[in-house]
Amino acid sequence: MHLPVFFLLTIYGVLGSATSAFAPSHVKRGAQQNATLYAYGANTPQWPIAYGQTDGLLYITQTPDDNNNNLLPMSWNLPAITDDNWIVNATFENGTSAGSLFIKPEDNYCVGVLPITRISRINGTVSGFALFASQLVYNNNTQLQAQFWAKETDTNGTYALTWNPGWNMQNGSFPVVVKASESS
Repeated sequence: MHLPVFFLLTIYGVLGSATSAFAPSHVKRGAQQNATLYAYGANTPQWPIAYGQTDGLLYITQTPDDNNNNLLPMSWNLPAITDDNWIVNATFENGTSAGSLFIKPEDNYCVGVLPITRISRINGTVSGFALFASQLVYNNNTQLQAQFWAKETDTNGTYALTWNPGWNMQNGSFPVVVKASESS
């Protein structure tokens, strides 16, 4: 009676090993190049994030190439949380480097893009951003955070991308999830 049970367990073990060799392995998402950032929120169902030409800040809008409102679309090079370099870099559509993503606390925690040489002269945060799967997060040396918010602007259908460290509700603002999608 014990021999058939041992035989069956051995057969199951061999078959399990053989079938697992043909099963697809789990693939972690890594860094993304030439990606588009999208905001997902109550009023922004997968809206792209655009660059404000007049102030260097980022805006959530359905029309990222809106010349009337001085907005430009951008592509992003985004590290994964397993990478050594946690700096998110932006490029304009014409291939010109725009700079790096930053949070500027002294300006209502607005999120923008500045050339790295200018960032060193301001009190901003540029390192610590990376992708957790496809979501953009910030590492504060203790935990991963995703405290991006959309804040109403004077332009209908355009929201400023901000960082809300205290999760304080503000009039006309709501939390958003920022995700990346690699261009094909």
